[in-house]
Amino acid sequence: MLASFSRRERSKRERGIAMFMMVFLLVIAFPVVGLVFDGTMLYLVKGRLQGSADGGALAGARALARGATSSDQIQSAQDTATSYAKLNYQTGFFFTSAPTIPTPTINYSVANQRSVTVTVSSTFPGFFLASLTGPTTVTATATATRRDVNVLIAMDRSGSLAASGSCAPLKAAAVNFVNQFASGRDNVGLVSFASSTHVDFPIATTFQSASPNVATMINSITCSGSTSTAEGLWQSYQQLVALNQPGALNVLLLFTDGQPTGVTFDMPVANGSPCTQFTAGAPTGADAYTMPGGGKGYLRGVYNTFTNTNLFFGALDRAGNTNGDLVPTPNSANCTFMNGWAFDGGVHNMTATSDFLGVPAKDIYGSSTNPTPAYQTVSLNSNGFIDLANGNNAAAMALNAADSAAGRIRNGATDPVSGSSLSNIIVYSIGLGNATIPASPVFLQRVSNDPSSPIYDNTKPAGKYIFAANASDLQSAFSAVASDILRLAR
Repeated sequence: MLASFSRRERSKRERGIAMFMMVFLLVIAFPVVGLVFDGTMLYLVKGRLQGSADGGALAGARALARGATSSDQIQSAQDTATSYAKLNYQTGFFFTSAPTIPTPTINYSVANQRSVTVTVSSTFPGFFLASLTGPTTVTATATATRRDVNVLIAMDRSGSLAASGSCAPLKAAAVNFVNQFASGRDNVGLVSFASSTHVDFPIATTFQSASPNVATMINSITCSGSTSTAEGLWQSYQQLVALNQPGALNVLLLFTDGQPTGVTFDMPVANGSPCTQFTAGAPTGADAYTMPGGGKGYLRGVYNTFTNTNLFFGALDRAGNTNGDLVPTPNSANCTFMNGWAFDGGVHNMTATSDFLGVPAKDIYGSSTNPTPAYQTVSLNSNGFIDLANGNNAAAMALNAADSAAGRIRNGATDPVSGSSLSNIIVYSIGLGNATIPASPVFLQRVSNDPSSPIYDNTKPAGKYIFAANASDLQSAFSAVASDILRLAR
């Protein structure tokens, strides 16, 4: 009797526990499981929506470069951002609704930059908790910023480009490069150099709309003359300095196919020279030096070397004139080199060096032809100038001046003409390899502060050197630089 009663009581208690567990599962455990399940689903939906918003914002920021006017660029950014956001979120993902994407907003409030903000939302119906909470709207927002870009193209237009058949492909690649930037917002300028150096298009936001515009100026270039790389670099720097927009992304792109051969100096005129129109005394600017007793004044011009002979030849007009690029400097009519000048089917005879006491230690902008530590070693004469009698000095002085100019640009040196400076400029270089004596890759790595440069400085903006073996590689080389610049602008 007692045992039977005990079993009945135990059975009742077990039934009570089972009911308690059932109630517990229905009231507490199932909602918790539902919360975990629905929470996981919401987490996955949120992640996908965030990816959609991020992709749309980045695409919209890139699209700010498309369009001739600011309103066109805004419309392009908004359309592109919306399209990319939709592509990145599939309707019905985990049973959610089609994404809702309000018109993306463009913010101009910060100087020299624009931001694109994209919001994407979708409704998740819910499963276990739908009866308690109803459908849940999930929202994700992303903002991508595009800094305005200031790009100065320093473009070699020397005769070796014509000789290799690369002048036309270069111009086509450069025009395509220019078209990657936003007219009215970005600033683009063009400096071209051979023996002479020209500011073909002062840097401006009207690089596409002006008449003539940058593309027109590029297409009008004739490739002839030597290679005044140092002056091309420095005049490009002067354009960015004058613009004075440190908040923008400031870029200098150097293109060349050959070694530097020309540098602009105030050349010291020897007492025995027949030059009569020199400036008396010694220069006092960035290239100041003490005139030795054997000198009577100075004559400003581009002093050059033939890369294939290592011969110096007389001073050329640094601006060129209507007679072409290889013309003697003004005020040199009575000089020995002027009297010995000849032009015959591309043969230029200006090898007389008796007019000058040597090559000064700095060009007119203060870039060094004999730096410490030395990049290329030069020898000096008894006057303390680079020795004109040593042919090895010819190419070395031009390389040193260009290398020094690039280093000073990276360091944000003060321009001696304007008295102003600009730091954090990123320098890119494209070297075309089909010239008889192509530019040294190491030299261009140094110019750009490429991480592979032997003098790479990680405290300065890293640039990039890109090699183009042939003219057919120029489009891809210029496109690679444009892509990198636009990537950095975001």
